[in-house]
Amino acid sequence: MVLQGAVDNLKDKPHDEKKAVATGIAVGVVVVLLIGWGFLFLRKIQKGTMPTLEGSAVPQDQIDAAFIQQTQQEINQFYQSSQDQLRDIRESAAQNEAGATYQSEGVDAEGGGDAFGGE
Repeated sequence: MVLQGAVDNLKDKPHDEKKAVATGIAVGVVVVLLIGWGFLFLRKIQKGTMPTLEGSAVPQDQIDAAFIQQTQQEINQFYQSSQDQLRDIRESAAQNEAGATYQSEGVDAEGGGDAFGGE
């Protein structure tokens, strides 16, 4: 009857408080479901039964291991080439920065005057 008393108490509250209570309940339910799912999933992993493709949309006889290996090699080659390109860009940027000459913005060699044309 505690629950009934809480519901009767909410009937007299403004709409915003009812909405806040409903949101809190919904978040609580989602958290409980996620914790339960995580617990069961981790228990399944500890038992050594990893989730597989069995019973999924892709039948086992349609999985081509050679295609998967070829795709994996292509991804690795692309990743390696992108790392090489990034390294080249960094090296060229460092060389450009080291080779750049900076002009001083202060008093010129003849003395007097500032960088804005005044004296």
